[in-house]
Amino acid sequence: MLLDVKDLVTGYGALEVVRGASLQVARGEIVAVVGPNGAGKSTLLKAIARSLPVSAGSVIFDGTNLATLPQTGISALGIGYVPQQGNVFPDLSVAENLQVSFRGSVADLRRESELIYDRFPRLQERQRQAASTLSGGERQMLAVACALLGKPSLLLLDELTTGLAPIVVRERITDILRLRDEGAGVLWVIEEHPRICLPAVDRVHFMADGDLAPAIPAQDLLAEGALEELFFGAVS
Repeated sequence: MLLDVKDLVTGYGALEVVRGASLQVARGEIVAVVGPNGAGKSTLLKAIARSLPVSAGSVIFDGTNLATLPQTGISALGIGYVPQQGNVFPDLSVAENLQVSFRGSVADLRRESELIYDRFPRLQERQRQAASTLSGGERQMLAVACALLGKPSLLLLDELTTGLAPIVVRERITDILRLRDEGAGVLWVIEEHPRICLPAVDRVHFMADGDLAPAIPAQDLLAEGALEELFFGAVS
């Protein structure tokens, strides 16, 4: 198993937000976490990405317990993290964002940037533009591109499609499916557009009030009314 989270407890200081969460992600699998606003989804992802401390439990990635590592060490292990906010440097150009996200020689950066531009031709067209001038979908594309520079085997995505038009959401889903097909595992927090996103997902965890339910097949939520029953049945 690529990622194995067991009984994870985390929060902010004395405030315990996530209580005993357990989940797994295999290579070549997309696992989603859905739930109402304020359920603890982003907090869970932050703890896995090591931007929040793990109070209890374990986060095992490819045999290494991330709970004992600083956040700066996870990229080198093969983890890419795209947070919900602050995921690009707005005053820097597209090319400069790639540059500051890359750890390696200038020659390696040039080669890896070309691979990124091959994957995302729109970024090549806008490589001299400031990130602040990009559309919402292009900024998210850039955030994913920066995460991919580390050639991750696991990608953590926090609400990647929030605020995007459905046509742009489908573009980002295509990007995610391509990563999955290349063998990466993806853990994806979804808040908006679940009906568009879930057909691309293998398994889904529902989260409410800091509690993470066991995973169910995403296919089970595609039937008429199934998603509404999951949400409103759990929070009523």
